[in-house]
Amino acid sequence: MKYFFLFVFCLFSFVLLLTCQKLTEPLYNTANLQLSVEDVSCTEVWLSLKTGKDFYNQTLKLYRDDSLIIEKALTTTDSILLVENLQPATQYAFNASVYDGDKLLAKSSAVTATTMDTTSHNFTWQTFEFGGEGGSSSFYDVAIIDENDIWAVGEIYTADDQYNAAHWDGQKWELKKILFHTFCDRGRLFPYPARAIFLVDNTLLISSGSEITFIKNGVQVKNQCTPVSINKIWGISSKDLYIVGNNGMIAHYDGKQWQRIESGTETQIRDIWGYSDKITGKKIILCAVSNVVTKGDNKILRIKNDNTITEVSWNTGDKDKRVNSIWFNNKYQIFTCGGGVFKSKANSMWEKQPLPPIHTNRIRGIEINDVFVAGDFGLLAHFNGINWKIYPEADVALFYSLSYKEKILTAVGERNRKAVILIMTKH
Repeated sequence: MKYFFLFVFCLFSFVLLLTCQKLTEPLYNTANLQLSVEDVSCTEVWLSLKTGKDFYNQTLKLYRDDSLIIEKALTTTDSILLVENLQPATQYAFNASVYDGDKLLAKSSAVTATTMDTTSHNFTWQTFEFGGEGGSSSFYDVAIIDENDIWAVGEIYTADDQYNAAHWDGQKWELKKILFHTFCDRGRLFPYPARAIFLVDNTLLISSGSEITFIKNGVQVKNQCTPVSINKIWGISSKDLYIVGNNGMIAHYDGKQWQRIESGTETQIRDIWGYSDKITGKKIILCAVSNVVTKGDNKILRIKNDNTITEVSWNTGDKDKRVNSIWFNNKYQIFTCGGGVFKSKANSMWEKQPLPPIHTNRIRGIEINDVFVAGDFGLLAHFNGINWKIYPEADVALFYSLSYKEKILTAVGERNRKAVILIMTKH
């Protein structure tokens, strides 16, 4: 009997010990607290946090290398945490914990993130001028296929002829005539001024008015009418294209026909850019709306995957700030330019960049640590992930657009009635 009671006592103690452990140990089940790295820049990390519903209004504590950096109440089961003021090219470890008062409820597995390194500001450049003898000439847009295949479009008036494009073969520029109809699909074919150019599926798309032409291997394949007087073109494929233009007009091409999209504005849409999310495959497309005549109607529109339109917060502290151009390659950091250059912040605010108060026309990048902006008075500046460098040596009066690919930057515009092209090469 003595041994029986001893056995019962031991069994009871063991069960009690297990029960106490269950009551006091954190819930390490990853389904309860999942922390993962969403994206990085040179100085920032975006973390995704997914929690169980039981943690609503409990206290979240986020640690970076064992230092507490964020402490706040949990109000959602799915959130993005922004960690700022980091060093470039540095690895950091993060983990999250949830507390009820002083009681630890759960702790995530640790995740690591390495911030991006800065990119080089070192470029060499060449400048080329065209036309001006037969009339004021200018280039309005440019596309880089590779370092030996670059196209610029606009209107070029020489002493005895008219052109609307120029092609770079790696050694020299050659003026070209891209033919458009007088009235979209009617009338004579003529090299009318070309406004926009875009490369997709190894095909160049060039616009003049509301007409668009498709060029493969330097040869015009076909011309199409569109329902938009085109300012810019963007798309993922030749069967998924968007165009934007004056009077708030937007249209989508599915490979068969163009379909108008109601934008909710009658203001000029000056730019469009987007990308396809690597995880979900969904498109994120933003449009820059800017009123060049009066103040007040400057905003950013998002084209959703069902082609409906929503407005993105454009909270710069000044509602009249123009937004002429937009560029991004992730959903967490967006660059805009117009009445200044801005970078989006996590709190729906926009951070003004430390550049001269000069009107800017186009912003494009390769990564969020490798971005160029161009504008009036020869403004050309490069962002390397932590700071901007201005290139006064460019010395071009007005840049309308630019294209940036790999190590080649091409900016286009005008100076003293001549059309100008600047090629910069990174070293």
